[in-house]
Amino acid sequence: MGSSSAAADLRADVFIGPFLHFEQGGGTFAATTSTLVSGKSDAVLIDAQHIRTDVAALADFIGRTGKKLTTIYITHGHADHWYGAGDLVATFPDARVVATAPVVEYINQAAETEAQQWAAMFGDRVAKPGDVPETLDGLTIELEGHELQIVEVGQGDIRPSTVLHIPDLDAVVAGDVVYNQIHAMLGLSGPSGWQRWLQSLDAIEKLDAKMIVAGHRKPESSDYEASRMLDETRSYISDFADGAQRLDSAAELIELMKSKYPDFGNRWTLHFSANSWISRKKA
Repeated sequence: MGSSSAAADLRADVFIGPFLHFEQGGGTFAATTSTLVSGKSDAVLIDAQHIRTDVAALADFIGRTGKKLTTIYITHGHADHWYGAGDLVATFPDARVVATAPVVEYINQAAETEAQQWAAMFGDRVAKPGDVPETLDGLTIELEGHELQIVEVGQGDIRPSTVLHIPDLDAVVAGDVVYNQIHAMLGLSGPSGWQRWLQSLDAIEKLDAKMIVAGHRKPESSDYEASRMLDETRSYISDFADGAQRLDSAAELIELMKSKYPDFGNRWTLHFSANSWISRKKA
């Protein structure tokens, strides 16, 4: 159900949820990843899924490792990355749920809006969120002598966004700052945000990771093609931004991006992004 990387007594395993159909209308929500970083006896989870059945499958995935889950780290405030944390803590009561102060602030500010959106999209399939994550003290999570380093890159599909760098694995868990052969969510920001997002990709590139876990990816895509993922996400944002400035209809922008990225998954995201931008542009 994922991929793994090992360095002596440390490893990372990736859980991938399914593409999700909406309650009403066509289209799907992209497959979402959660990453379990394990030492000899303890483990840290990055991002927690959001649909009850997927959270239950993730709990089984963690349970099969035999590791003690100590921490659930949330990369950014979107519900698909943290709503499942409450159910996971019910299964793994020793785990604490943490995020950076700006991410916690975003979650608090967006709570009512996201609850309404997720109920409309997924109905009673949605996991009921538990308590908002605790604010993490510092930017490091320790796992059996290994440092998991939080990098506050700022902009991904939303701002604030963070990534988790695991130097001992040459790995970065990128949340929604990197996409892996999935149409990127560009409809929640605009030209200035897209430029900041490119800067976030530059910051990740400097970490020189061999493994990058994108928050959303095609299940068959590899986590070990770091340069390709960064280059594709960068070119996707740039191509969308260029088309967004030049074109005056969502249909034209959608066709442009489909022609350039014909094999990318989850076209609903592209439709949302194009329609969102064009409506704002006309306004």
